[in-house]
Amino acid sequence: MRKTLLIIQREYITRVRKKSFIIFTLLGPLFFLLISILPILISSANKSEQHITVKDDSGLIVALPDTAGLYFNFKYNDMPLDKLLPLYSTLDDGYDALLYIPKMEPDAPYGIEIYSKEQMSLTTKIYLESIIEDQLEAINLKNEELDKNMLLKLRPKVSIDDKVTSGENQVEGDAAIASAFGFGMGFIIYIVLLIYGTMVMRGVMEEKSSRIIEVIISSVKPFQLMMGKIIGIGLVGLTQFFTWAFLITLLNIFVGIAFGGQLSELQQAGNTGDGNMQAIADTMSNLNNLPLGYYLTMFIFYFLGGYFIYASLFAAIGSLAGDEDGDVQMFAFPVTMLILISIFIMTAVVQQPHTPLAFWASIIPFSSPIVMPALIPFGVPTWQIGLSLTLLFGGFIFTTFLAGRIYRTAILMYGKKIKIKEVIKWMLYK
Repeated sequence: MRKTLLIIQREYITRVRKKSFIIFTLLGPLFFLLISILPILISSANKSEQHITVKDDSGLIVALPDTAGLYFNFKYNDMPLDKLLPLYSTLDDGYDALLYIPKMEPDAPYGIEIYSKEQMSLTTKIYLESIIEDQLEAINLKNEELDKNMLLKLRPKVSIDDKVTSGENQVEGDAAIASAFGFGMGFIIYIVLLIYGTMVMRGVMEEKSSRIIEVIISSVKPFQLMMGKIIGIGLVGLTQFFTWAFLITLLNIFVGIAFGGQLSELQQAGNTGDGNMQAIADTMSNLNNLPLGYYLTMFIFYFLGGYFIYASLFAAIGSLAGDEDGDVQMFAFPVTMLILISIFIMTAVVQQPHTPLAFWASIIPFSSPIVMPALIPFGVPTWQIGLSLTLLFGGFIFTTFLAGRIYRTAILMYGKKIKIKEVIKWMLYK
C-alpha cells in the first residue's frame, strides 16, 4: 500500500507541476467565460442604426415604431417616387433606405418595395414585414368591426409548467434546463474519459519505451504500479475539475456584476410580455431550484467509476506497446469506439429520456458513466441509480482485475508483435 501511495504521489505532483497543466487549468475557465459573454459582446458590437424614409401611397400606414435600431421618417411622403428615389440617400443627413408602399387594399398587400444602396439584411426585412402586417391586421379588424383583444382571448397563449412528481412530492422542473445540464454532465465525463484515459495509456507507453519501467518493476509489483498511475492521474483530473468549478463560479459572479445591465434588460423584457424573453427569464429563475449538490455528487461517482474502468483498459493497452504505435492503435480503437457510441446514445436519450435504450445504456458499465448523468436531471428512480452504480463499480473491479493480468505480462515484453489470442491467455492465466 505504501508503495502504491508513493506512485500516486509521484504521478500527481509530476503532472500538476507541468506548465501545460497550469496554463490549461487557468485558461479553461476563461474559455467558458468567453462563451458566456460572447453573445452579449457580439450583440452589442452588432447594433447599428438605420434611418428609413417612407413613401406611402396607400394612406394605410400612419406611422411605424422606431425600434430594433430602425428609425422611420414620413417627411417626404408627398414627393413623387421617381423624384425621391435618386435623392433619398442625400436628403437631410442621408437615409439608408427608402420604403415604398403602393396603393393597395389592406387585405391584399402587394407591391411593397424597399430601396437601399447596400443589400438589406434578412433580419431587417423580416422585421419590416412584421410591423407592416400588424398595422394592416389592425385595419382589417377595424373594417370588420372586430376587436383584436377579443381575438386574442379566443386564442390564448399556452404556457406549460414542468412538474416532476415523486410519490406525494412535487418539484419544479424545466425540460430545457434538464436537457442542458444532462448533456453538459455527460459531455464533460466523455471528454475526461478520452483525455485522461489516453494520458494513462501514453504514460505507460513512455515508461515502457524508455525502459524505465524495468527499474520501477524491480521494487514495485506491476499491479501496484498500474493502480498508482491510474489513481494519480485520476486525482489530477479531479483537481482540474474542481479548480475549474471554483474559477468559473468566480467568473460568473464577475460577469453578473459587469453585465448586470444586460441581464436586467432581459428580465424587464420578460416582464413586459415578450414571450421569448419571458421564457428565457423564467429559465434563468429556475436555475436556483436545481439540486446542484446532488448533481455534483452523482457526477463524481460516475466520473470515478467511468474513469477507473476506461483508465484500467487504457493502461493495459499501453502495456501492449511494441516497436510500432499501430499495435496500440489496434487495441485502443474498440475502447475508443465504446466511448464514442456512449456519447451518441447520450445525445439521443437526452431528447427521449424514458425509452428502453435510455434504461439499458444507463446501467451497462461501459456506457452508464456518460448516459446516466445525462438522465438524472429528468428524474431517475433511486433503485435504477443504485443498480447502475453497483454494476459500474463491479465493472471497475472486473476490468481492473483483467487489465492487471495483461499489464503484469505485457509491460516487460519487447520486440514481439502481440496477438489477441495471447492477450486472452494472459487474462485467463493465474
